[in-house]
Amino acid sequence: MGRSFTAVQRDLARNLRLARKRAGLSQEALALNADVDRTYVSQIERGVGNPSVRVVTKLSQCLGIDLSELMKAN
Repeated sequence: MGRSFTAVQRDLARNLRLARKRAGLSQEALALNADVDRTYVSQIERGVGNPSVRVVTKLSQCLGIDLSELMKAN
């Protein structure tokens, strides 16, 4: 059985925050590079945002990591 939506959302939040910090980017800088609002990046990192595949792909590209890294289970 796969992970629940809540688990995926929590894992994405954690992985995005860690990847952004490793890249030395602020939420604002990442949002600007990915062409999304900074508050949306904050929502995703807090596990309350529900980003589209397009947005998650843009974020992974801006961070220079594979999409699977953002979605992996913790």
